Amino acid sequence: MFILSKIVAFMLDPMLWVLIILALAWIARNRQWKKRLYTIAILLFLFFSNGWIINNIWYRYQWQPVDLKQEESYAAGILLGGLAGYDEYRKRGVFNMSSDRFIQAARLYETGRIRSIMVTGGNSIFVKESGYNEADFIVQNLGDLQIPASKIFVEKKARNTKENAAFSKPILDSAGLRGPYLIITSAIHMPRAMKVFEKAGLDVRPFPCNYMITEDNTKFTLRNLMPSGSSFENWKSILKEWIGILLLAAGK
Repeated sequence: MFILSKIVAFMLDPMLWVLIILALAWIARNRQWKKRLYTIAILLFLFFSNGWIINNIWYRYQWQPVDLKQEESYAAGILLGGLAGYDEYRKRGVFNMSSDRFIQAARLYETGRIRSIMVTGGNSIFVKESGYNEADFIVQNLGDLQIPASKIFVEKKARNTKENAAFSKPILDSAGLRGPYLIITSAIHMPRAMKVFEKAGLDVRPFPCNYMITEDNTKFTLRNLMPSGSSFENWKSILKEWIGILLLAAGK
């Protein structure tokens, strides 16, 4: 299932769809079909490269900011991986564009909003080759902030959100930490993460972060008439979230 999910994720690339249709148009012998396929490819390119369209869809889908009440405090904050990667050249872990998850988890702990941190995620693609493990990297950096090791719980094997929930639950249970727990992940990922963790039997509350699209990005400007390469990447991300929710609903 994990390998299949990676194949599906690879196929959720609108630019790949455009290139496939262009290839079909190039090899088509029927002139009418060739024209139709080229037209479809151009229309798809214009649609998926339009920043205004994807920004508005993204903004409305992502979880809106959560303001914790003054008295709110949780036994644990569940920090989802995906915020760091491996620099093959320097042979070391590095934070990526989702690192706001780490910042917010540390801030929530320091302000007393969460009394411990559950780190989940192994980034297993690199484990066998280099020994790098994302969870270890995160724990090390939390330790550098003087957060006590006794307040950090960790699982290192999860490769996706479903495994994040499944592998975290027994650790939280065995530690005697009762919910609700605070999920700390990117705003675009939060809708799916909440459903996955709730389905796994965990009582959770959302704390979205890493906002890539704000309301200012939803306003139409002349710049939106220009194709944007980043729009294709944003479409890949949101399509992944939608497919994940559909698979969850189907019991996969």
